[in-house]
Amino acid sequence: MVDSNGAGDAFAAGYLFGRLTGEPPERCGLFAAVAGAHACTVPATGYDVIDRESLLRAASR
Repeated sequence: MVDSNGAGDAFAAGYLFGRLTGEPPERCGLFAAVAGAHACTVPATGYDVIDRESLLRAASR
């Protein structure tokens, strides 16, 4: 973990991505966790979003 700044926003975005694409709540939670965890790998002064392909790949492991 580098910095937790933005993890909550990323978590919410991951969950919403799942809901808007018709996924069940459990899968939405997985997307949320992956996106939130990714946000913790970026310093607060940096910018690096997880793209759709990376999110789906990480959620399929």
